[in-house]
Amino acid sequence: MKKLKGKVLTILITVLLMSAVYTSVVMAVGNSLLINAKPNLEHVRDYAAAASSAAVTYAVDGGLLYAGQPNHWVQRPTPPDVIVGAVTVDPQDPQRVYIGAANELAVYWSEDGGNAWRRVPLTDQYIGGVTDVALNGTQRTLYVATDTAGIFRLRDVGSSMILSGHTYLDQAVLEIVSDQAGAGLAFARTQWRVYRAIDNGMQWMGLDTLTSAPTTLAITGDTPATVYVGTVDRGLLKSQDGFTWEIVNAGFLQTAGTRLQIDALAVDPAQPGVLYVATSYLFGHTEVHQTPAGVAMSTDNAAHWSPLAANLAAPIARLLPVSGVEGAVYALTTLSRTPHPLGNASSIDTTMLASVNPPMAQPAYSWMSTLLAWLAVVVSAASLLVFVLRKVLHKLYHGSASVVGIHLPKIVERMLQGV
Repeated sequence: MKKLKGKVLTILITVLLMSAVYTSVVMAVGNSLLINAKPNLEHVRDYAAAASSAAVTYAVDGGLLYAGQPNHWVQRPTPPDVIVGAVTVDPQDPQRVYIGAANELAVYWSEDGGNAWRRVPLTDQYIGGVTDVALNGTQRTLYVATDTAGIFRLRDVGSSMILSGHTYLDQAVLEIVSDQAGAGLAFARTQWRVYRAIDNGMQWMGLDTLTSAPTTLAITGDTPATVYVGTVDRGLLKSQDGFTWEIVNAGFLQTAGTRLQIDALAVDPAQPGVLYVATSYLFGHTEVHQTPAGVAMSTDNAAHWSPLAANLAAPIARLLPVSGVEGAVYALTTLSRTPHPLGNASSIDTTMLASVNPPMAQPAYSWMSTLLAWLAVVVSAASLLVFVLRKVLHKLYHGSASVVGIHLPKIVERMLQGV
């Protein structure tokens, strides 16, 4: 009975020490991942500005997913071998995040802010990647743009995503947007054409009324939803139904003999009436030259525009608004994907943002806590090793032919018997 109790105690202590080693390793490795934070983004591929003051902004940077705000970005875990190409967030549930893979025709969705992901394959008939994603939060419909297979429509039914529509297009889909009020307004853009969703995205119809190639898309989240389309030479157009369009260029300076091109466009999700537009002048016909004109802001749904930034070194490729902070926007240029602050963004600080757009919540880990976690690994492993060695020496001292359940060779057994 005494020997049995001793064996049980030995097994129990061994299990506890092994658990301590395992737990310490998990904490150390997990801690190293969680503290992968940085103050600034460096190579932005996509951007989902926070929809409200209680939400978090997400950005795709170098194929990785980050969450936070200017001056404080935290990397979120994503599935192995997935290069993230696009991201969108449910405005009604900021913890519900959707990403598109740039290296496969698949999307992933998370219900807990990116801690765990579920994969939804789109098709096995094409090879390509996802270029953009847009969500109609009211109808729980996800629109997925791809570079080789057109547009996919998925229904979010809570515990799963169901593929419920596919429209093939012979051009890469560069952008896709959707309203949030349940109006069924969704638009997609290729290099030469804008498409409007019919029957909530079951079909897509090409628009021929713009009479100019599109350059960018945006849609507001308020009611009624308003869609904006930037063009090559007609400036900015807006519509509330996708059929009738109004030119809204009041306030844009234009030089005689030039064409006004909209390079980038963004709407502040937290303030739908606040828009930012980057413009350029186009000169020539057979050989076109582009000169960046600047960035303008509107606070009244594009009725009037006021200058925000000028004397740009390169044309703007994309504008990234800081949600809830009027006049604060970052720009990506055709020469660099590193965000450059414009307007109030140049003087923005974390203190000002704290009351508007809180950073991504995370444990307060640091290099010191990581070091302590790895020290715990060493101590736990050393304790386990000492305990096992003590049992081995005890067995050897008492002349046993087995050590911790492992039978020794006969020659060793004879040696032990001769001690």
